[in-house]
Amino acid sequence: MPIASSSRRRFVAFAAAAALALPLVAVAKDVAKDAAKAKDAPQALAFAKDGHATAKGKLKGPDDVVRNYTIDLKSGESCTVAIDDGKSRVTYFNVFPPGAQQKETEGRTRTDVKANADGTYTIRVFMTQGAAVKGAAASYGLTVTKS
Repeated sequence: MPIASSSRRRFVAFAAAAALALPLVAVAKDVAKDAAKAKDAPQALAFAKDGHATAKGKLKGPDDVVRNYTIDLKSGESCTVAIDDGKSRVTYFNVFPPGAQQKETEGRTRTDVKANADGTYTIRVFMTQGAAVKGAAASYGLTVTKS
C-alpha cells in the first residue's frame, strides 16, 4: 500500500504543479501576442509643414516582412508615395483606402494617390516572398509627399 500512496502523492503533486503552470503559460502567450500586436500596429505618419512625411524601417525574412503606416487625407487630396531600399530592390508597398481590405493602388517603388474619400489611408510596406523565404534583410526609407 505505501507504494500506491507514494505514486498517488507524486501524481497529485504533478497535477497541482501543472494546474499552477497553465495560467503562467497563458500569461506568457498573452504577453507575446501583445508584443506582436504592438510591433504590427500601424505607425501614423504626420505631415510636416512642407507636406512631407517620412519613415525608416528594416524588414528581415522570413518572419518580419510587413510594416503598416497610416496617413490622413481628405477627398480630392493627392500625394506621392515612394520607397527606397537602396540596391536590394526587395521592398514594395500597397496603398489601401479607409476601411478597405482591397488595395487602391499598387506601387513598386513610387505611385501617385488621389484620395476618393476622407479618412485614414494605410500604406503597407512588404518584402517580396522570394527574399523573405531566403531570410534576406532590407532597410528602407518611405516618403509621402502631398501635392
